[in-house]
Amino acid sequence: MNYYNLIKVGESFLAKKNILRPKYESILLFSKVNKINFNNFFINEKKKISKTRAKTFLKKIVSRGMGKPLSKIIGKKEFYSRDFFVNSQTLDPRPETELIIDFIKNFEDKRRTSLNILDLGTGTGCIIISLYLELTKKIRVTGDGVDISGDAIEVAKKNAKQFNLSSKINFFKSNWFSNVNNKFDIIVSNPPYIKKSEINSLPVEVKNFDPLISLCGGHDGLNAYRRIANKAKYFLKKDGFICIEVGNKQSRKVKKIFELKQFTTIDVLKDLFNIERVIIFKK
Repeated sequence: MNYYNLIKVGESFLAKKNILRPKYESILLFSKVNKINFNNFFINEKKKISKTRAKTFLKKIVSRGMGKPLSKIIGKKEFYSRDFFVNSQTLDPRPETELIIDFIKNFEDKRRTSLNILDLGTGTGCIIISLYLELTKKIRVTGDGVDISGDAIEVAKKNAKQFNLSSKINFFKSNWFSNVNNKFDIIVSNPPYIKKSEINSLPVEVKNFDPLISLCGGHDGLNAYRRIANKAKYFLKKDGFICIEVGNKQSRKVKKIFELKQFTTIDVLKDLFNIERVIIFKK
C-alpha cells in the first residue's frame, strides 16, 4: 500500500468517528510514525510503506478514533510556543494556563533581580520551565516543581532535560507542601478543580486520558485551594505572591478561601472566553 491510500484509510476511519479534521490528523499521525515532515507527504504520496509501519499507523488511528487525544498519541503538547513531553500520567498543558506566564513576565521581571519559584502540582513542568526560560533572560531564576505523582515528576524531569534545565530546577515528589522546605517569591499552581460529580460529564479526551488525580478537586472542586491557602504563608517570602488557575465560576469562592487566610487579591485575569481564569494573591 502506498502513502496516499493508507492516509485515505485513516481519514475515512476518523471521519466515521466524527473527528473534526480527519485528513489533517491522518496525515499528522502518518508523518509522526514515519518521522517525515508533514509537508513531505504530498511529495511522496505514491511511495510504498512497509507492513510494520502501516500496522503502527493504523493502531494510532484506532486510538484517535476512540477519543485518545493527539498529544497522548504523539507524546507531546505545545505550551507557550514550546513542545513538552506528555503521557497518561500528566495533564495536558492548556492554553489558558499561559496567562500565568504572561502575568509574571509582565509584572515581576521589572521588580527584582532574582526570583525563587515554587510550582505546586507541576505535572509536565511546563509552567516553571516556561517561566525559567522566559525570565532568565533578564533575572536570576531558581525554583522547585513538586507533584504527588512520581510518574509525573519523571515527565517533568524529562522536559527539563530537553531544555538543558536539569541542574536549574529541582523536581521532586511532594503532597503539596509536605516535602517543601524553602521559601519562595512566587508560588504558581494549576491544581485539580473539577467537581467529583462532574468528572463523568467531561469530554472523552479528558476523562479517559488525563489522570483523575489531576482533575478531581473533591465534592465542590475546591479541595486543592484550601490545602494551598492553609499552608502557603509558611512558604512565601515577604511580599511574595501566589498565581493560581481556577475553574469556570470558581473565582469568587477561591478568593474567599484565600482572603480568609489573610491573603489579598491583587489581580484577576480572564481567558479568551472572558472567564476569570487566574487569580493573584499577595501575602
